[in-house]
Amino acid sequence: MFDCLETHTPTTDCRAVAPQDAATLASPLTAVQISRRHPGRSWLRLRGQGAQAAQLARAREVALYLDAEVERLDDGSLLIVGLNLNATLTLSERFGRELACEAQIASAAQYG
Repeated sequence: MFDCLETHTPTTDCRAVAPQDAATLASPLTAVQISRRHPGRSWLRLRGQGAQAAQLARAREVALYLDAEVERLDDGSLLIVGLNLNATLTLSERFGRELACEAQIASAAQYG
């Protein structure tokens, strides 16, 4: 009656699958979505992965020193809001070589 039972444990297809990182599942915000979240304000988004985490941390510290609002987005990128034109250009020039960057300058931005 029980002659068809298997006594060995299968080694394939029964392993627990590790959940994916939340950052890989999150879809990045588009420039339009960021502009709608922060209307009339200048912003800069820096993106880096893995080994570039140190560069993102440095950019965050510089932005905080410049009195900007800094927000870590769900996709792992760094959003810096409230910079003037000169600070935005300086940060994008300094960190844009290592990190992918995207920026929008508000039309009423201060230049000093």
